[in-house]
Amino acid sequence: MQYKSHAYFIFDDDSRSIIETIESNTFHTRISSVHVNYFLEHVASLASDIEHIVLSVASEKISELLAVAYRYKFSVGIVPMPSQKVLMKNLYCSSDIADNIELALRDESVAIDAVEINGEFIYSQGIVGRAPLIGRAAIRTRHSFWESLIYAVKEFFTIELQAFEITTQNGKTITTAGSGVVVLNHTRSGLLSRIFDFDQSVRDGEVTAVIISPFSIMEYIRLLTSIFYSAKNEKTLPHAIGYIKSKRLEIAASRSTRIYFDNGKSMELPITCTIIPDALLFNASEAFWLHNEKKSSAKETVKIDNLPDKTETQKYAGKKIPFFTYASEERFRDLFQMLRSDAKVNQSYLYLMILSTLLATIGLFASSAAVIIGAMLIAPLMTPIVSLSMGLLRAETDMIQYSLVKIIIGVLLALGASSLLGMLIPYSELTSEMKARIDPTLLDLSVAVISGVAAAYSKSFKEIMQSLAGVAIAVALVPPLATAGIGLGQGNMAMFSGAFLLFFTNLVGITIAAVVTFQLLGFSNAVKSKKSVMFVFMLLLVISVPLYFSYDKMLQKHQMTQRLKERHFTVAGKEIIVGSAVAQIHGSVREIELELLVKESLGRSDLEELKEKIQQLFTHPVVIKAKVEYLL
Repeated sequence: MQYKSHAYFIFDDDSRSIIETIESNTFHTRISSVHVNYFLEHVASLASDIEHIVLSVASEKISELLAVAYRYKFSVGIVPMPSQKVLMKNLYCSSDIADNIELALRDESVAIDAVEINGEFIYSQGIVGRAPLIGRAAIRTRHSFWESLIYAVKEFFTIELQAFEITTQNGKTITTAGSGVVVLNHTRSGLLSRIFDFDQSVRDGEVTAVIISPFSIMEYIRLLTSIFYSAKNEKTLPHAIGYIKSKRLEIAASRSTRIYFDNGKSMELPITCTIIPDALLFNASEAFWLHNEKKSSAKETVKIDNLPDKTETQKYAGKKIPFFTYASEERFRDLFQMLRSDAKVNQSYLYLMILSTLLATIGLFASSAAVIIGAMLIAPLMTPIVSLSMGLLRAETDMIQYSLVKIIIGVLLALGASSLLGMLIPYSELTSEMKARIDPTLLDLSVAVISGVAAAYSKSFKEIMQSLAGVAIAVALVPPLATAGIGLGQGNMAMFSGAFLLFFTNLVGITIAAVVTFQLLGFSNAVKSKKSVMFVFMLLLVISVPLYFSYDKMLQKHQMTQRLKERHFTVAGKEIIVGSAVAQIHGSVREIELELLVKESLGRSDLEELKEKIQQLFTHPVVIKAKVEYLL
């Protein structure tokens, strides 16, 4: 291995301790050690004696020293100090100072490119605007992790989009809005390295600009999460990220804005970013050169599909981003068109409502879960409810009106078809499937809320839209309507009111949950009134009152049953076993039906004594009905 015959060692106060180590190297390299401040002040007079410099200085000084090396044609080696973890990572070098000294003194320098911005060299990156936790340059003065994190969290609530105009070497002009633009030379540190490391090289002859453009704080958090958990070298850009590579970039902003560099300096926009091919001769490890292969491409890279277009830029530039995303018509045109179509009544909807109701009604009479599930699968009632949720969120009067009309028509058809069939079938006994739908509780509301979230989420993404059928099964909209219709047809108002309350619970629960989900997913409109949403919230509170009492009654019945289930009593020396117990509450009357197992016959006095013992288990009077079976 050949080594430099002479090198200047540029140190600062932190690296002064390794002067003796490098001067006593075993590679026969003569070392001239100079403090960085003296070197920068006297470099012009020293330059004639210098061919190679070895830097061991603070990271913010490196850009300035690289610019000096370019100007005077020095080759460069770098020896990071143990505390400079980021620098070590960028250089793919070890933490062993002796190894790094050996590497820096080798006589095998290779040419690398340099990025110059308005005459200023950048070592790793410069940042315009705000990109908390993504761009390091703006927070480099906060040394501890917690200081940086606290500062970044504060920045979240002050982020705003501003208009940028970026022009490439080939004359392509991009007008967009973003919270920040990061200009990269090369970096392995920070979150950006997780998504751009595959396309970054200090020998590719291009400069890179990354545009960060979140529409809300929530979207920015999702962006950070997607970057953090993205696979290394994944070539798909996360949402809210734009990516441009060219030999030359001109960046201008709509208002007075500065770019901040990793060396602590800054300058006013507009800026011109230029790549200087083979600008510096550099010593680095084999791993460094493996990840920085020589590349040559005449084709620019422009990936801006995730960025705001001109219309959105004019609308949102200069405004602080909200906590939740506000969706524009342009960004989600296909989804909105589909939901508006779903809100309108069509012939297939009418046919499917009638058929699904008839099928559900037959399933209820037959107490067949399989038939009822089949009815749920073909029932079309979920789609206008999801459209209603979006209409309420965005305060779109037409979508609300069309959805409500479609829902009301569907409800009337279902009630009419099921009540007619209920009158035609001479069967008045309540089946188990009917009983399950006439006494709704808060648990049913929770099912509706979860189903509403799932419905809105599945509707928002084409790849999981087929899950909507599963959601319809989970919430079961048509069977409660069919049960209510049967009650209406048979004149059973208690049955009708209970089943219709269950349907209305599902309707309101799905609607409000879908509204909140669409809000979180970023489909809200920025300026529309939210009175309609508040009205649905009020309905939710109103129906929660009877559901709470129904839930409380269910708990009381469960407690009554549990106190007697499989209990043993001894009356006049006779053993009595409670085989089963079913509790009922009708207003203030509590009733329990028992199945008693005995070996000896019970007289009136025995039954009276048993009644007293059972009554002692409850604080309220209980009407007891018993069926006695004898064990032989």
